[in-house]
Amino acid sequence: MSRLADILMRMDEKRAHRPGLGGIPHLGESAGPRRQWRIVGTLVIVVSMGALSLTLWLRPQVSAPPAAKPPALVSVPASVSLATTPAPLLRERVASLIQDGLVAARRGEIETAAAAFRKASDIDPSDAEAWTNLGVVLIRAGDEARGVEAFRRALRAVPGYPEAHRNLAVTLDRQGRVTEAARHYRAFLAGSAADHPDRATILARLEEMSAGRPAQ
Repeated sequence: MSRLADILMRMDEKRAHRPGLGGIPHLGESAGPRRQWRIVGTLVIVVSMGALSLTLWLRPQVSAPPAAKPPALVSVPASVSLATTPAPLLRERVASLIQDGLVAARRGEIETAAAAFRKASDIDPSDAEAWTNLGVVLIRAGDEARGVEAFRRALRAVPGYPEAHRNLAVTLDRQGRVTEAARHYRAFLAGSAADHPDRATILARLEEMSAGRPAQ
């Protein structure tokens, strides 16, 4: 081997080193003091940065609460007590049932109409209109006793309700109970509007009753 080749091989051996973790040379006996301190310094910096990163990762983080969702619309189930239902909703329900009953009555669906009026009066026993309409369809169905009772319930709820007085008076008059009928006719006249279309007929009937003539 030539001397030049021998010199080059020795230079290569001096430059050779074993790679360490992350490309950092291992500390070895062949490294000089200055190089060893440089390697140690590098390791200290790497370890310190790793510890700092771990500390930041472990720090508690403030988390924002999830955005609130708008309340879903819900319907009141039939099983809910009427006592827990707001009064405006009850009034709307009663008005809707009365309207349904009137439509059914015009179609001749008496049982359907009676069921609607009865439900309305169950929800709001103070609704004189529901009771009066129930009385009318019950009488049309041939149940005068319950019809009369429905009119009386209407008057207990609203003593001056004109339509209840009128319908009760007509029914009692047809039954021959003229004295009581006359009282309800007069109550109707006292409580009804001046332009009510039945006022003239009721006045004429009261005159006939005073003369002792039966209802036609």
